[in-house]
Amino acid sequence: MRLNDEDIAKIIKAVKKEPLTVQAVSQIIGKSWVTTDKYLDYIKDKTGLINIKTFRKGTQAALKIVYYETREAKLGDDIKDNLMQKIQHLTHKNQFDFMDAFQFVDSSKKKSSFEHYSSKASITDQRLFELLDKVQRSLFVFSGNLSFLSLQHNNRSVANVLEELVEKKVFVKILMRVTVSSLSNIKKIEHLLIEHPEFIEIRHRWQPLRGFLMDDNIARFKNEEHLQDYRQGELASNARIFYEVYDKQWITWLERVFWSMYNTSITYNRRIKEIENLIN
Repeated sequence: MRLNDEDIAKIIKAVKKEPLTVQAVSQIIGKSWVTTDKYLDYIKDKTGLINIKTFRKGTQAALKIVYYETREAKLGDDIKDNLMQKIQHLTHKNQFDFMDAFQFVDSSKKKSSFEHYSSKASITDQRLFELLDKVQRSLFVFSGNLSFLSLQHNNRSVANVLEELVEKKVFVKILMRVTVSSLSNIKKIEHLLIEHPEFIEIRHRWQPLRGFLMDDNIARFKNEEHLQDYRQGELASNARIFYEVYDKQWITWLERVFWSMYNTSITYNRRIKEIENLIN
């Protein structure tokens, strides 16, 4: 895919003025409709500055419209606005319960599960592997210190799966805290950051969400409840709650939350240089 910075800037400038069809964009950059369509998907996943909406999907009269996605765009929904503002100002996972958003999603477009566990060593997550294996285009990750990379299923780790996705040219963007304590986990995928910077990126941010956004189709988030945080008898054992969302409107909102934090976070390279200066 030969897409240069000049064409990217030209496309973003054009759709910022007004929404355009894919055909109109193709005429602006002098490329075929098929090539332009691929370019637009790339720019959407790479920058988060444009979005694409398909009208009459599945018919011969289907029409794709490209429009500018302002970083400061307001959702209009007071509930979502309030949730976004809250998330943007929190730093730790125990400060936000994903149920606060999940409860507003249409019951036919979501599901949840609950499980007890005795220790971190006993944790597995087969469902996560199933979902990650299906990712075709983009994966956005809300993380703390990348501890999920060590999860294992059928002799594969999540780190292995991420490598497979990057090799398939899936765009992987990760929000996490880049600190001295998280360097050991980052090491597991550091070679990908070096070899495939166009497909996998990390940015530093302390934030409260733990989850994944997959191909604009599925959002999967997790909360944990720990015995140590409760009085004796209030909780039988450590527990994890998984939330899956299939509602397009809520997934779009979660993407906005992701981009609002990602676009204002420190790049991995800049952050790691500061850490190296500190410890060397």
